Amino acid sequence: MTAETFRKDRYLRACGYNFYVWAGVNLLVTWPLWSALRGHAWPLWLAVLEPFALVATGVVLSALNDNRVEKMWGPPSEQAVVEAGSFWGPVLLVALSLTVVFSVRGPVAYVQPVWLLLVGAAYWTWGNFAVPEFRWFGGTLVAAGTMAGLAVRPDPAFPGLPSREALLVWMLFMGVLWLPFGAYINRKYVYPPPAERSRP
Repeated sequence: MTAETFRKDRYLRACGYNFYVWAGVNLLVTWPLWSALRGHAWPLWLAVLEPFALVATGVVLSALNDNRVEKMWGPPSEQAVVEAGSFWGPVLLVALSLTVVFSVRGPVAYVQPVWLLLVGAAYWTWGNFAVPEFRWFGGTLVAAGTMAGLAVRPDPAFPGLPSREALLVWMLFMGVLWLPFGAYINRKYVYPPPAERSRP
């Protein structure tokens, strides 16, 4: 994967900046969950609305990032290296479906491990065909999801409560890790090297 190919791929070109956006979303989405663990549960309507509002904000900011990269490097190519929507769509649908199942039937504590595993598998797959760094990034998320799943100890008396251990793993690997990884992707593929910056 060359920087030029990356900059022209409509799915990849802004992903470095988007890692910052979704890191923030992934961290903030845990707010009502931590509140529930402390015994200060949010009203149900607000707890349900918050993640949808965060995702909508993330989508808008991602679109702005696309525009930002387009101003830097021009319009994307018509043909993407990998049609990422063909596997991200099913992955996100399965993750959302399992979130509903666990939220209704319990235990809710397994929601974060499931998302880590599925998102990790998606990045791992993407890396096999596009950005090689996505392979180890996805593998790291899969390992974190496995670790989080093993750390969960559901309380049969309170199946609607999240797991403190799983939330900590989520915040580290679906939040904090994404910031330096996004910076690395931007530095390697988006920002021009010194030779290109000096060109008239």
